[in-house]
Amino acid sequence: METAETMQADVAARSPRGCNRPVMTQVTDTERSKLEGIAQLEMRSLSATIRMLILLGIQHYEADTEAASQS
Repeated sequence: METAETMQADVAARSPRGCNRPVMTQVTDTERSKLEGIAQLEMRSLSATIRMLILLGIQHYEADTEAASQS
């Protein structure tokens, strides 16, 4: 067995430094299936996919809140 066969490939960081505050939530079976489908399409882990969706949701919420405050 050669060294190259026993060495593990470097794993890319799943989240940026400082992401150390877990959040637990409950989802329905249907929601979980949708999340798993998105994760597969994005080629991400389920956790990374959920983090991405949370960040997109926060961005959307902030944009809506800002727009509403300017009307």
